[in-house]
Amino acid sequence: MPTKRAIISIIGVAVCLPLLLLYREGTFHDLADWLERTYKQIFILQGTELRRLVPIQYAYYTSMAFFIAWVCMETPLPSRQFGIMFGTAFLTVLLSPALAFSSLLFEPFSGLLAILASGLLGIAVSGTERGQRAHTLRRLFVGRLSAKGFESLASAKEPPKLTVRRELTVLNCRVLNYGELGSQLEPEELEKLSADFLKVVAEFLVSKGGYLDTCNEDGVRVLFGFPLVDDQHAVTACQVAVELRQRLINLTGEMDNRWHKKPALGVALASGEMTCGLIGVGDFQYYGAVGESLDFGHRLCSLNTVYGSLLLLGPRTFHLAKDAIEVRPMEMVYAPKIHSVSEIYELLGTKDSLSEEEIKARDAFWQGVVQIRRGDYKQALENLNRARIEGRDDLPLRYFIERVEATATEGSGGLDAKGAARHVRMLVSG
Repeated sequence: MPTKRAIISIIGVAVCLPLLLLYREGTFHDLADWLERTYKQIFILQGTELRRLVPIQYAYYTSMAFFIAWVCMETPLPSRQFGIMFGTAFLTVLLSPALAFSSLLFEPFSGLLAILASGLLGIAVSGTERGQRAHTLRRLFVGRLSAKGFESLASAKEPPKLTVRRELTVLNCRVLNYGELGSQLEPEELEKLSADFLKVVAEFLVSKGGYLDTCNEDGVRVLFGFPLVDDQHAVTACQVAVELRQRLINLTGEMDNRWHKKPALGVALASGEMTCGLIGVGDFQYYGAVGESLDFGHRLCSLNTVYGSLLLLGPRTFHLAKDAIEVRPMEMVYAPKIHSVSEIYELLGTKDSLSEEEIKARDAFWQGVVQIRRGDYKQALENLNRARIEGRDDLPLRYFIERVEATATEGSGGLDAKGAARHVRMLVSG
């Protein structure tokens, strides 16, 4: 099916071409002559020459043909469609005598035909099954989905199945130190900071194909793979997160310069099977998802404050996207009643985006983390120190180095009966 813009263009052209032919045949010239004689008799304008601005007539009926078609296709209620159409026609009729008093002859008949013809065609198109579907979906998805995504959803051959259970990837982006900022900033300042953060993040993620599930004081949550099916949802989400990182770094700097307070921003991606459907009642209805992965992703996001990281991945997201991304391991985590013990990762970039120095540092970091889990702290510390890159403040690396140093100082009391170190972090709500 053609896009809405294409349909409007087709209607506009279909209306304007016959009107142009009628102009060429002199139909509207004869009507203009009759109108001039009538105005001179009714308004006693004898002796007054009325100027005819034919190019303006062309411009008027052309603009009306496209404008009314667009309005009627965008307006869901027939009563409003006809009201707008006849209201515009009435104003067009009134415009003609008003201009006559300024010695201008405005012929309204071509404009009226353009308004009525394009309006009726627009109403006819919007009354089709797909047109009604677009009106229904607009209330629920406009603002939550990109214009391109909405167009694909509304113009699909078959009505989209929106109440489903499918695997998705959820991206959480949050300000993790709201409590601290709330005690340091005036309410108006905190409100502005929050609004700026939500606007920048939500608009960017929606423009990149995400579905805006929530956008509130708890942060921005976006779904990939819903409502449009995307078999590569995890890869798409990771690629978008990498792009988002620089925007968050820039946003943090701007906020620090403006309010002299540095927000701690964090992003987490988690994948898993979720149930999607219509949530809420009345005006508060929206399409959303529920599932363990949503809660896991929310909790995972909080761990950015522990490591000093910015982008964290859950195990399922890593499994689905591992051939397209570069990561390094963090810790083994456990979320009671939500997730079994599993490894989480820091997202470094897309595939082959790391320099040779960064690859060596990543591999040394990886070896160091594995050796921490084995309890070989001496070798772990050597590898972690090899993972340093000059001039770069690597907060997750600093976290693991300090942890190894602290553990080595305390001795081997943290080893279990098999001599293996326990390194499982419990995820709590936050």
